[in-house]
Amino acid sequence: MSRIAKNSVRIIGAVLGVAALVLLFSGCDDEDGEEKVAQGYALAIGLNSVNPAHYGGWSGQLYGCEPDAKDMRKIAADQGFTSTTLLTAQASRQAVLDKLADLAETLKSGDLLVVSYSGHGGQVPDFNGDEADGLDETWCLYDGQLIDDEVYGAWMKFKEGVRILVFCDSCHSGTAIKAKKSDFENPSPERRAELQKRSLDLRVPTRLDRRAIIDSQAFRKALEQRDDLRTRFERLPRSPDAPDETAPRVPAPVEAEELFLCRAMPYDMMWGTYQQNKAQYKDWGEAAPKEGDDVMAAVILIAGCEDPQFSADLGHHGLFTWELLQVWDNGNFMGDHEKFRDEIKNLVVQENPDQEPFFFTVGHATAAFVQQRPYTIQ
Repeated sequence: MSRIAKNSVRIIGAVLGVAALVLLFSGCDDEDGEEKVAQGYALAIGLNSVNPAHYGGWSGQLYGCEPDAKDMRKIAADQGFTSTTLLTAQASRQAVLDKLADLAETLKSGDLLVVSYSGHGGQVPDFNGDEADGLDETWCLYDGQLIDDEVYGAWMKFKEGVRILVFCDSCHSGTAIKAKKSDFENPSPERRAELQKRSLDLRVPTRLDRRAIIDSQAFRKALEQRDDLRTRFERLPRSPDAPDETAPRVPAPVEAEELFLCRAMPYDMMWGTYQQNKAQYKDWGEAAPKEGDDVMAAVILIAGCEDPQFSADLGHHGLFTWELLQVWDNGNFMGDHEKFRDEIKNLVVQENPDQEPFFFTVGHATAAFVQQRPYTIQ
């Protein structure tokens, strides 16, 4: 055999050998031989109320948060995710932190986690010095507020290469009422009254077209299916210009307070809750890592409103989550994460000009992740 022919045989053999190795080890980790098949997990959290024992007698009644969580879980399940739902009393601080810790142990590089939160947002004093205004934002969980630094610490536990998509349908902060750290420690009665008035003035989404919401098919369907919402609705007096049985119950001042609220904890409740549980919040805040410490996972947040704004509750859902469902369109949406936020924002602003969903990233969120279609596991 000629030298050229022998060399050709050697080259072909080497190529075939490499190909065999690729076939043998494709889909496997280099070290343990486990298949590298990306997995999808989802955690949907929704609280229609909180425990008054922790919150100074305040129950924080809402109506759209549990429906939000159920629909967010359905989206994930339809896309092949392993999904968990925590509703109202199930959504305690420990339950949420434990579930996130378990997921951090489970998820591997390439896996995707989708977390959604629907409920009230609040504030507490910042105890680790990473907030310019001296206040931390919170999720109002059933038995206590979960500080944003604690949520950030949960992301720090996830491995490099894990992708995390977070949807937050709550009010992000009380910056609209211009509170400061001293307003939680020892405010004068006059200052407390001023801040409470501001928060109450903002409690109702005044620019929301409430009549259109009540007349919508989604609201009517919710009335048929949910005793709690129907009971609340039927308490409303009928419109004075048409008091017969078919008249809509839409007198603006009443139905706003009864049905359509912003998902923000009123200032007096934030102050009272903090005073009642000051030692706990101090311990939680001091133990939490500072934002800015490294997160190895890639995290995208799509939120219901800008920091100084409030998110509206429609009774049947949150406005942000409801428009998210319309844009998702049972899985027919084909754009990337930023386009998803943009289309949701356009619909939200049409209904409530005071609420603008926003988008930001944390950790190692690459352009490739941002440009993926939401819920893309592989």
